[in-house]
Amino acid sequence: MMGLGITNALHLALWPSPIGVRGNFTAELKMNVDAFALFFQVMFEFVAFLVIMASRGFIRPEEPHQGEYYALMLLAVVGMMFTAAATDLFVLFLAFETSSLSTFALVAYRKRDKQATEASVKFFIIGSVSSGIVLFGISLIYGIAGTTSIGTTTDLLLLRGPPGLTLAGHPDVESPLIVALVLLIAGFGFKVAVVPFHMWAPDVYQGSPTTISVLLTAASKNVGIVALFRVFLIGLLNVQIDWIAALAVLAIATQTVGNIVAIPQRSVKRMLAYSSIAQAGYILIAIPVGAVALHSTSPGDNASRIAVAGLVGGMLHVFVYAAMKAGAFLVVAGTEARGLPDDMEAYKGLSRRMPFLAFAMTVFLFSLAGIPPLGGFFSKFVLFSSAVNAASFNGWFLALAVSGVLNSALSLYYYARVVWYMYILDPEGEARKVEVPRAIEGAVFIALAIVMLTAVLAAFFLGFLNDAARGFFGF
Repeated sequence: MMGLGITNALHLALWPSPIGVRGNFTAELKMNVDAFALFFQVMFEFVAFLVIMASRGFIRPEEPHQGEYYALMLLAVVGMMFTAAATDLFVLFLAFETSSLSTFALVAYRKRDKQATEASVKFFIIGSVSSGIVLFGISLIYGIAGTTSIGTTTDLLLLRGPPGLTLAGHPDVESPLIVALVLLIAGFGFKVAVVPFHMWAPDVYQGSPTTISVLLTAASKNVGIVALFRVFLIGLLNVQIDWIAALAVLAIATQTVGNIVAIPQRSVKRMLAYSSIAQAGYILIAIPVGAVALHSTSPGDNASRIAVAGLVGGMLHVFVYAAMKAGAFLVVAGTEARGLPDDMEAYKGLSRRMPFLAFAMTVFLFSLAGIPPLGGFFSKFVLFSSAVNAASFNGWFLALAVSGVLNSALSLYYYARVVWYMYILDPEGEARKVEVPRAIEGAVFIALAIVMLTAVLAAFFLGFLNDAARGFFGF
């Protein structure tokens, strides 16, 4: 709640402003820490806490530049938090780049590791290209609308209302607006690893130090998600030139491709990378469903309830996904810290050598597949249910829910294979118990507790998510 308190304090006119809006730093800095932003900021801090905690057991004491390692990580988190609060496209872009530049360096932290260096170069090139694409899209939006302000709720849309810019009154802007939307979807699609902009993710996640892979998949990816929420469900909600259909198709394609390509993977980190691509496809469902808010005529009507439910489902799955994916990669970090290679064969009989990590990995994988009563089941249930309810406005929304259910069932195949290796197959060589660094075990335990107790935790913060979603839409 500290962020909300600071924001309220900054609204007060207690000091003269050099920019001209007396004391209103929210207007000057183009950032507003509302409940929606606060949720993502707390989640980023939570992931960073797990990464820092696990790094104490993963980074060897003799490795150099550990101060820079933690400084870059904290700088990346600052960029993520600014992105969540941004109310202007340029501020959002600058915050995004602050986060991205730090992660480029973190991927290559072990600079003598050829795989890590290669991953960092790929990440830097793809990240730079996607940043240029996003910036070009923002420039077109600025040229069309005359402003880069996203606003804080849908009540502040710059492209709606008299005498605002509407396609009905300005059909000449449709072509450049379509180009801008394509550029924004492509640019943010690279950041989120949405199909077909996903090819960098498996190489980068596999080549990075595993603790940095946790930061990339559980936090950095969600920065792209919050940016998509801000830009499309607030700034461009009223300009629905087929972007709803485009994002719905991308969501289905991302789920399907991620799960299908994950099946033949022998590297556990690559398998988890393709799994994270599929999970991004599930989260994307919240954006087309949230766009139903445009049909709302008054707060509390059916359209507003469905839009709020869609955003709540997306936020809940982002939270559970961060815990599930962070926990799974931390298990890999624990095995690597004890010399096990990143290969499925090395996980044979893991339940006898590292019983806690094997149990935790089983819970994380089954939760990712949506098996009840684990956290992934509840978040997917809320998210897919909102898509089913949205079918009352357009029957094609049902395809999003059906795709999510079918892809979740498909993912169970390769998740169960890892469990089969850990519990059914005999290990190669001696099956003696191996001690795992306490710091990594502690981080895995925290993530495990969240995944297993999601139903209990949701009873406490589901109301907060509902309030955040209503405030986000201005209902």
